[in-house]
Amino acid sequence: MIELLSCLGKIRGITKLQKVVFLGQEELELPKLFQFDEYHYGPYSWDLSDILEDMIITGFVSEKTEYHDDGVIYTYSLANNALEEAGKIGVYIPEGKKHMLIKYSKLPMFAISEFVYQKFVHEGVAS
Repeated sequence: MIELLSCLGKIRGITKLQKVVFLGQEELELPKLFQFDEYHYGPYSWDLSDILEDMIITGFVSEKTEYHDDGVIYTYSLANNALEEAGKIGVYIPEGKKHMLIKYSKLPMFAISEFVYQKFVHEGVAS
């Protein structure tokens, strides 16, 4: 998670974070660190949510809250005190795959959801 957030910089929305990690595992063949199940908005990992929450509590991940008329959006980024830890993590993401993860994270939410649904959900893929 630290290396992922280190390469993304920040990611806006828990659903998008879930989809980017899912695509990293399924599309880019990164290590399968999280099990995903079908849920309301496609693949969802309870383990990923738990680890993210722990990392927020321990101060490794910063969570920014934005209030809008239609709800709340959370933005996640690696906290300053965790940046030095990013280089010490055992999971390595090759440059080409980092580029694709960044590309996925910059897609509008509807586009990333549509891609996941068409490519994986309809095929019945759940890690």
